Amino acid sequence: MKDTHKKNNQTSQSLTFEQGRLLPQARELEEAVLSALMLEKDAYSMISDILTPECFYDKSHELIFTAIRNLETDKKPIDALTVVERLRKDGNLEAAGGVIHISQLTQKVVSCAHLEYHARIVAQKYIARRLITLGADIQSMAFDETSDISDVLEFAESSFTEISTKSVSSDAVGMNKAIIETLDYAARIQKERDYGYLPYVRTGLKELNRKLHGGWRAPDLIIIAGRPGMGKTQFALLHASAAGYDGKDCLFISIEMTKIQLIIRYLLEDERINADHILSGQLTIEEWNVIDTKAGQLVKMKLYIADDYNVRNLNTIKSLARKKHREGKLKLMIIDYLQLIRTGMKFGTRDQEIGYITGELKNLAKELNIPVITLAQLNRPERGTVIKLPQLQDLRESGNIEQDADIVIFIHRPSYYDSEANENGISWRNRGILIIAKHRMGEKDAKILFSHDRAYKKILDDSDIPEFG
Repeated sequence: MKDTHKKNNQTSQSLTFEQGRLLPQARELEEAVLSALMLEKDAYSMISDILTPECFYDKSHELIFTAIRNLETDKKPIDALTVVERLRKDGNLEAAGGVIHISQLTQKVVSCAHLEYHARIVAQKYIARRLITLGADIQSMAFDETSDISDVLEFAESSFTEISTKSVSSDAVGMNKAIIETLDYAARIQKERDYGYLPYVRTGLKELNRKLHGGWRAPDLIIIAGRPGMGKTQFALLHASAAGYDGKDCLFISIEMTKIQLIIRYLLEDERINADHILSGQLTIEEWNVIDTKAGQLVKMKLYIADDYNVRNLNTIKSLARKKHREGKLKLMIIDYLQLIRTGMKFGTRDQEIGYITGELKNLAKELNIPVITLAQLNRPERGTVIKLPQLQDLRESGNIEQDADIVIFIHRPSYYDSEANENGISWRNRGILIIAKHRMGEKDAKILFSHDRAYKKILDDSDIPEFG
């Protein structure tokens, strides 16, 4: 893909010039920015988050800005003389226009009063060039009969997202800047909390919130796993409704069930509605009244359900998430479930494909700065074996899943296998346990108890059973 991009990039540039139109540029402002950077001591800090070397249209300006950035990184003074010496050291002095050109640049402005404004225009021109180039790249790839269209769509989606979020380059920062950003983050979330904005998404269970320092946090990849019959989807619905009712937009990727099936599960949380009646078309007037009331509550939930056939494709999931994020309508994404996701790519083993999927989902969580929850299926226990609490090695393709996940939570219901199961004389009927098997930022192997109604349509906190060791 990268080689294709490079080839197409060259093609798109030549096409642009053949059409008699120059790419967007602002050379005079580039010169003004470089002049201010060499004249004012603290000028670089004003635009360090706005510009990168690639933003400069003129190649000589790109080299000069690179030299300035390197001087700043090395904590060296920045002026015309030090820039010349740095360019000479890097072997770029002549390509940058020589000593005379750099001396002339310092005469372009007398202060950095408008530096930030000028820098933003230079950055905007760069983004415009990127969009033009990208458009030509996509057109070329679409015409190429050997290109997989899903790859073209993924390239387009990720490229546009990169541009829109200004993720135009990668860089490393020193400890000073990293510490400042961390302290700013801590101060910001404390201030937001004072104004009633929570820096996390609540789970729907108080004890789980407590163990997770409030709830789900960006950019965590969370795996909620269980053997068949443990109620994974019901937990996903609980977490989705907790987010949605809190005003945190949630995208629910339902590969296994339809949106109608999911909404019916929400309706059946009210015990006055009979499941047989709603599925066989025998609802009573009283039940319809209850449904009307329940529907009025559900419609207030900020929940978006994707359930069509294509949603099982990883590229579709990523594209939809980016779309909702651009619309400002994504604070949490839930996927039901991991092993049903397909990539359309060839791998040596399913284990390798799962590893690719979890890696991409983790990258997506970081890119969009949201928590991503995906359900996962555990292997069924062999017949005749003693049923034990699930462990990380019970995960299918567990090595890759465990590596990428920030949090792994197992759901276990002893009464599913033994209706008479009890703990310290207290029955497990209509009760279960969550095991936090992995938590990068918290307690590992913590156990949380929950209860549920007889039909397993409503999940609640459980404080009746004593804590386990």
